[in-house]
Amino acid sequence: MPTPKLKAIIRRIDDLPTLPRTVFRISEMINNPRSSARDLAQVITDDQVLTARLLRLVNSSFYGFPQRITTVTAAIVLLGFESIRNLLLTTSVFDVFAGRHNDRQKARENLWDHSLGCAVAARVIGKHIRHEKIEELFVCALLHDIGKIVAMVYAPEDYDRATRKAEQENMLLRDAEADLLEYTHTETGRMLAERWNLPAMVADVIYYHHTPEQAGGFAKEAAIVHLADIFCRALQLGSGGDNRIPGLNSAAWDLLSIRKADIETILTEIESAYGDICTFTDAAIATPSS
Repeated sequence: MPTPKLKAIIRRIDDLPTLPRTVFRISEMINNPRSSARDLAQVITDDQVLTARLLRLVNSSFYGFPQRITTVTAAIVLLGFESIRNLLLTTSVFDVFAGRHNDRQKARENLWDHSLGCAVAARVIGKHIRHEKIEELFVCALLHDIGKIVAMVYAPEDYDRATRKAEQENMLLRDAEADLLEYTHTETGRMLAERWNLPAMVADVIYYHHTPEQAGGFAKEAAIVHLADIFCRALQLGSGGDNRIPGLNSAAWDLLSIRKADIETILTEIESAYGDICTFTDAAIATPSS
């Protein structure tokens, strides 16, 4: 059950923008086995902003297709239904917090860079272990710290207290939150994911990415994001709001069965892919949201 403090934050985010209706319509269509690529394309093309954004993204270096993709239908056929949904979900999340509290812009940008680095790392790890839902991992990792963004925007005094304690005592932000506050960023993040009706896997990975062995049916996905977070911090991609690298959860490591000899290769691939993700995010924000 939410604590009184967390309930107060829930009340504060009543004015939080929802995700575009088109994204929800797309999710509904994807869950309908009778939907075709043409049906999905028609829904997307009704929204000019999402159409322009999607075509810009699929033609970015992040995907590196040899020929230019000029139609939404072609993009759907090449990437698949779930990848399209997750692309549009990802870019829509950027819009929700864009331009809010410019005095915290640098901290927010650093946190997004960290989240993007984790998304890249989760994608790389997922490919390495041959996970079936690479794009879902990308979204889970991208949103794993969304609760920190909520606190930064809607409970700035709490966020400042926690980050200050984390810096002064050289501790993880989640430990500082546990000491000072009645809630943590994982609880807030799951609350937001549920408010947005995101898939259960996303909500659970957000909540359990520090304790993946407790994530039940999504333990492997939580373990991937847990390891992605560690790798991203080791490579200093953005900032998670503190300067510590979390300890590796032994259960998560055992669950993924990654050889120690492969770590250097994985890290190198993450660094390489991170340059591409910067192009991806530039493309995401280049098209105005209205």
